[in-house]
Amino acid sequence: MDKLNFVRDGGRKLPPGFRFEPTDEEIVFQYLSRKTFSHPLPALVIPVIDVFSLDPWHLAGDSEEGMYFFSNINGCEDESERVTPSGFWKANASSKQINSSRRMPIVGIKKSLVFYMRSSTKNVATHWIMHQYCIVLSQREQNNCLVRIGEWSLCRIFMKKGGRKTQVEDDDDDDDDADSYSASSSSRNYDSTIFTEVSSST
Repeated sequence: MDKLNFVRDGGRKLPPGFRFEPTDEEIVFQYLSRKTFSHPLPALVIPVIDVFSLDPWHLAGDSEEGMYFFSNINGCEDESERVTPSGFWKANASSKQINSSRRMPIVGIKKSLVFYMRSSTKNVATHWIMHQYCIVLSQREQNNCLVRIGEWSLCRIFMKKGGRKTQVEDDDDDDDDADSYSASSSSRNYDSTIFTEVSSST
């Protein structure tokens, strides 16, 4: 039986009455991990797009329900990669680790970001929010250092209900979020067998 495909015109098109509301664990271990290790997805429901190539209001989907996209890994660590035509995404909280209910060497990292409109005088924080998920590998031989792997991230973008714009000075010196993990390096060379538990689960 062919895999159900709900991706149309760069966005997600579900039948009436259906909702796509995955948990953090499902996002990381059923979708992003499968994409990273080239395993079949549960359903073709998440389009692929470079989320930083467009402003959030130009992305296809329902901004209140939440738009999900597979995107390249850019922006997971480097703030300079989070620039769009009209502004930029800025991390506003510490990263959160997402662990599988099964014992696995891979861990998900969830970042929360806010979209800022760029201005010559002041940057304006909007009510656009992004949750960006990345995959890291726990290396026990290096004091459990977490090293980012793969070429994909998964992004959920939505408009905060009742949000209001706030002005923030250009010289705001708040650096990127204080990550709850230490990724001294990244690697695209990894053993796909570490994904065995996920690929065999439903």
